[in-house]
Amino acid sequence: MGIDVVQRRAELKNAEQRALERHRTLGERAKQAALFPFFWAMLLIPRLRRLRRRVWTWSFVRLGVAACATWLGWSYTNAGAGKAALILSLLLFAFSLLVRAKPQEKSIDDLAHELNALIVLNGGLCCPAPQAVPVPAHIVVRPDQLIVVGPRERRIMEIPLAAVRNLAAHPVSNGEGASPWEVEVNWADGEPHSTTFQYEGAFAEHLARVTESTLRSQWKKELPVIPA
Repeated sequence: MGIDVVQRRAELKNAEQRALERHRTLGERAKQAALFPFFWAMLLIPRLRRLRRRVWTWSFVRLGVAACATWLGWSYTNAGAGKAALILSLLLFAFSLLVRAKPQEKSIDDLAHELNALIVLNGGLCCPAPQAVPVPAHIVVRPDQLIVVGPRERRIMEIPLAAVRNLAAHPVSNGEGASPWEVEVNWADGEPHSTTFQYEGAFAEHLARVTESTLRSQWKKELPVIPA
């Protein structure tokens, strides 16, 4: 009788242990299932970002996503697919339309190396001509010329240092608080030109004076030496 009681207790204990192990196994599987999408996204996002930098490759990706969205929409309309197919189709269509390629912009160091520049200056807002619309710019200082580069590495203009006639930094009165500053470069290549670089904010004067002194130091080297 006592042996039967001991065996039953042992069986109950084993059954409880098996139930606990089964519960732990289910819990671990649930955790793994929950973590799998997270790790999958962590691996996929960097690859998608690299693909977005390649315009043509990303265009094919968008076309493929749009084709999948079209097939899901057709399945919902003609093949009796559920609402999940319709929702996924709309999400994929939105992805293909809204997520465009994003080419990687060159850093200042890359730009300087590519254009063989001595230094690249913050050009503030550049006005190539008095009536032109100001655009954000950088000034690439080369030994013999200035290259003004706008957004997306677009060359706005090139100014030969030998053609520069005068340059100066001065404040621009606007009647409101801190005055903006600008650096005015007067140059001529057969016709007179006036190009300004405007700076605003708390460091406007500092940026303008740094630009003026750097350009002037390089311009002086290009001035012709008149023999006595």
